[in-house]
This record gives sequence, structure tokens and C-alpha cells, in this order.
Amino acid sequence: MHKNKTKIFLGAFLNVINAQNINCLSLAKHLDQDRFSVYALSLYSAPNVKTKARLFNCFYPFRLSSFFGFIWGILICDIIYFPKHHSTPKWMLILSNILGRKLFTTIENNMCDIDKISMINTFGGRKNLFNYFKHVPNIFGITKFIISNAKCGVKLEDQVLYLGVELDLFKYINRHNLINVVFVGSLKERKRVREFLKLANEFPKIKFNVIGDGIDSELLKFNASSNVIFFDHLEQDELSFKFSKMDLLFLPSKSEGFPKVILEAAASGIPSIVYNDYGAQEWLCDNKNGFIVDNFVDVVDVINRLLNEDKLLSLVSNGAYNMSLDFDWKKQIKIWEKVIENLK
Repeated sequence: MHKNKTKIFLGAFLNVINAQNINCLSLAKHLDQDRFSVYALSLYSAPNVKTKARLFNCFYPFRLSSFFGFIWGILICDIIYFPKHHSTPKWMLILSNILGRKLFTTIENNMCDIDKISMINTFGGRKNLFNYFKHVPNIFGITKFIISNAKCGVKLEDQVLYLGVELDLFKYINRHNLINVVFVGSLKERKRVREFLKLANEFPKIKFNVIGDGIDSELLKFNASSNVIFFDHLEQDELSFKFSKMDLLFLPSKSEGFPKVILEAAASGIPSIVYNDYGAQEWLCDNKNGFIVDNFVDVVDVINRLLNEDKLLSLVSNGAYNMSLDFDWKKQIKIWEKVIENLK
């Protein structure tokens, strides 16, 4: 037992379904309880969540209570993790530094690619981007690709901080027959869901399942063929059950970091088809645990191969599961703990 635990504040709402919140919920679960005391936030209007973290429950009015919640975490804790850059004001970074807190964050996409959705765009220019992140002494990319492409004035650490998957929440089933293809994500332009619908038109005998919601939902439903089935956003246990019926994941987006859903699908034995625009070669080995493609013609070719080559789906299904084992949070948390202990 460690007499003096390190207090760490996770600047996220653990009971709200969102990629960064879910990751922080996993951090709160897996950080060594003998060495770390974890503090985080919760939201009054969302369901309660099981966690060992100490929570500040933000009440109505939210803007006021969340202000107090962040101050609470910064004042109490030794280490501060802010994963959400657009909802974390710069003054919180400055206050953390003034109080001598060890502050770190993660970058989850290519922050400098102005041809796609990037932080340069959302921050309103390189100068604003630099002026924000200069107050964060420890900045980690979640892939090597993100780190190597950070060439717009913000220095990332050489160390990769991969995100993990809650392996125990998903059941591995080896896939043999391609019956159901699935997309999981926000229904908006950047995710290029129209291409998923286009693929459904190419293969009318296969079921195509869309899981998620967003501003383009109604338009996509209107344009979808009869073999496309829409589901709303699902909780993680519901997603796990739905994955038990799926055989292949297709993500048409060309602007991603390391999509969490790839790991969740892989933990269920579902291989993925992804585009090569964001460094998927770092975790996928083409034709062994998934498929990395250049264009839509390649996607169609992969589907045809999976339909016609008897053992291919089974092979990549098993490979996908084996890949997910490397990203089990139980393994990844050891790396996070070492990094946290060595923060500047």
C-alpha cells in the first residue's frame, strides 16, 4: 500500500456517453487504486455510473456548477488531465500551471491537416491553436501518425498514449459468413455515411446496419435502400449485443485518429475496412486483421473477396480479435501509469 496516493483529476463527465468521457471512465476504473485517487465530474441530468472515482455532480445551472466542478478538481489534485480542448477554457490551463499542477492532454486526430476537419480550423487559426496549447506542458498523441504529422507549431511528446478497449464488455465470435455490415458513428458529413449507403446499393443481398445519430439522420434514411437498417445511438452494453450479430465494420471517413469502435468491433471478432488516410497501418495489417483501402472500388473488391473466398472472413476475424488483445485497457493502463508518474 502507498501511504500517499497521487490525486488525479480527469476533466470529463463520467456518466455522459462521449468518446473522451468513456475513456476517462476506463482510466478511473483501471488506474491502480493503491497509488492513485481519481477525481472527476458527473452531470445531474445523466444516469448514474458505477465508478471508484470521487465525483463532483454538476447541477443546474450547468454553466455555473461545471465552473465550480473544474475548480474543485484543480484545487484538490496533483495531476490534471484535460482531454476536451474546446470545452476546456484556457484559464483552466493557466490556473493549473500557477498552482503547480502537472497538466497533460491527448491529441486524438491530425491537428494540422487543414484539408480535413482539424484543430487549426476549429481553433480559428494556427496562432490561436499555439496560444492555447503553449499552456499544456505534456501533450501526447494517441497514434504515431498523429505525432509525426503535428507540424503546425504545437510540440507533441514522442511517447504514444494509445487508448484501450474494455475487452470484458465484448464477446468474441469467429465470423464465417458475411451477412451484416455495420457502421457506427455520428451521422454527419465528415463521417461520409453516404458512401456506406452507396455500398449497400452494390450488395442488395447483404444487410447494412447504421448505428448512431446526428444532423444528417433523416436525409440518410430517406436516401437509403431497403437493405439498410438504422439504429439510434446505443449504450455500450447494447452495442456489445448488437455486435454479436455483425460480421464486418466499414468506416468511410477519411479524417480520424484511432476510432474506438475499431477496437470494440475487433474485441467481438469483427474486422474493419478503413481508408489509409489516417495511418491505420499502425494497428491493422491488411488482409490479416482487417482491410486498408485506397478508394471505393477497393471496398467493393474486399466485399466480393469476403463473399467468394471461403476462409478469408474467419481468418481476419480471428486476427482482429488478437489485435484487440494488445489494446486491452488492463495492458494499456500500465503505460499510462508510467507516463503519469514521469510528467514534467
